[in-house]
Amino acid sequence: MKLFIKSRFTISQLMEFEKNPDVVNQKCKTTCIVLLGFIVYSIISVIPSLMRGYAHGVVTNVFIAILFSTAALLIHIEKKNIFYVVTGTYALNVLLFIHFIMETDWTMGMDAFWLFILITPFITDYLVGPVYGTIAAFSGLLLSIALFHTDMNLYLQPYGLNMTQWYSTIYIVVMISAAAIVYELTAYQIEKRDSDEKIAYYERERVKKLKEQLSIYENNEHTIRKYKHDLRHYNRVLAGYIEEKDYDKAANYLKEFDSLLETVTAVSFCDNQIVNELLTIYASRCQKLGFKLRVKASVPEKFPMEELDLTSLLANAMENALEAQEKVPEKERSIQVEINYDGKKLKLFTKNPCAIINTFGEDGLPVSTREIPSGIGTEQIKEISEKYSGIASFTQEGDFFILRAIMTCV
Repeated sequence: MKLFIKSRFTISQLMEFEKNPDVVNQKCKTTCIVLLGFIVYSIISVIPSLMRGYAHGVVTNVFIAILFSTAALLIHIEKKNIFYVVTGTYALNVLLFIHFIMETDWTMGMDAFWLFILITPFITDYLVGPVYGTIAAFSGLLLSIALFHTDMNLYLQPYGLNMTQWYSTIYIVVMISAAAIVYELTAYQIEKRDSDEKIAYYERERVKKLKEQLSIYENNEHTIRKYKHDLRHYNRVLAGYIEEKDYDKAANYLKEFDSLLETVTAVSFCDNQIVNELLTIYASRCQKLGFKLRVKASVPEKFPMEELDLTSLLANAMENALEAQEKVPEKERSIQVEINYDGKKLKLFTKNPCAIINTFGEDGLPVSTREIPSGIGTEQIKEISEKYSGIASFTQEGDFFILRAIMTCV
């Protein structure tokens, strides 16, 4: 159920966000500051009432100050701003209800109280969010209906028809306006939080991949140094086989030496640093699983695509393909990846064997077979493709899973 027809978040998502510990702590501090302001105002308001001998006003303001002080203290101690803002708002309107119907000096205008009630939705929505804030602000609507649209209005000082007939309607408009404004603020906060978490995730992944690449460089350097040191010995052995005309042993020796060189992971697939880093890392991981990554890459150092999107696109494609190989017999393992940029379009193609028959949902994405459904990787690939006015398709042809993605990057 959506709060508004075009809302980006459901009511449950808004409520969940407002209960987030970090949000609660921040809102508790804000609520205490706001309540402190009202406490000071209520205490100051007692002074002119005392000077006039207006006991009714003194009692009301003292009780309001006590109510707000109690609420602020409990919020500070228990960190339950939602509960105490909602209950405190209803308690405040009960106090005002008693004040209005017990007022006997009709020369004392109540306009200030009614104006304060009118801005209540903005205050409560800001303090506890559009959902709980509207629940709290509803108490003001109940108060206006009880006093202006029932026989209780006989106990009130005379008000004009504009007040008695239209106040409740105006209050509803204010409630809706406050909810809409604070909803947009809350939606922005949720989106920013999600964006910050996403960026932090990518940064962690990038650091992780850089560490993996550094490890690959160090292993390569160690291997090259070792072979460089032993190269004269290899040459002597090979020369000995040739002198003895034992060409079969020489050929086998060369094959053995060539297989040893395979342990040196390729570190340059194309000019793009991000693509190169990722392919280097996954090439190393493929070697550990007993097969060689087949790559065709032609991506320039710079082209119009955000680095985070490029990282997510290729990393998710490779991660899914590599994960599938863990379930395939070692002799059948393989991953073919092609990524190229022609000046306008970025094209990505991967092909790998899979051990299961995939099913696809209405959105074209493969249905996860995990005990806890995932599918985040393929969903991100699709979202990134669509972000760049492109398309991503996922198909299974026989025993092979194929990904095709094309994006416009100009």
